[in-house]
Amino acid sequence: MNEETTKELPNKLSFEERVFARFDAMDARFDTVDARFDAVDARFNAVDVRFNTVEARLEKLEARAYDTKPIWEKALAAIMQTGLEVGEIKAKVAGIETKVAGIETEVAGMKTDYAGIRNELTEMKRDLKYKVNKSIDLILEFLVEGRTDLRDAEDRIKQLETKLA
Repeated sequence: MNEETTKELPNKLSFEERVFARFDAMDARFDTVDARFDAVDARFNAVDVRFNTVEARLEKLEARAYDTKPIWEKALAAIMQTGLEVGEIKAKVAGIETKVAGIETEVAGMKTDYAGIRNELTEMKRDLKYKVNKSIDLILEFLVEGRTDLRDAEDRIKQLETKLA
């Protein structure tokens, strides 16, 4: 063996003191770990309280759902009835649209007929005007001839009266 003496460590503490110091350090670390576990436990308790609150609220909502179920069933029935009524109205509107389309067709035909009648009336008016003017011209011509004949007759009567007198 080597005859050199073991060097003394810079720490002048005895072996037991050093072991106890290490135990104290480990104790301190365990205290830190315990503190962390306590914090986690506190958070878990807070989450548990919130969960219980949420669970209680959920139970209240479920109870209300059972209370409102008949209301919702009535509302759903009313909605379905409204849907049926809307379907009936749509069918009636479709029928009315068909009738209106028929009426529109008839009105278009009537407009065409009206235009034809109007043209015929305009033609008849022109023809009547022409015939009336021609008749008036004939009557005037007859009157003029009658006047001429009357004057001639008056002139002859005067001549005869003059011859007689």
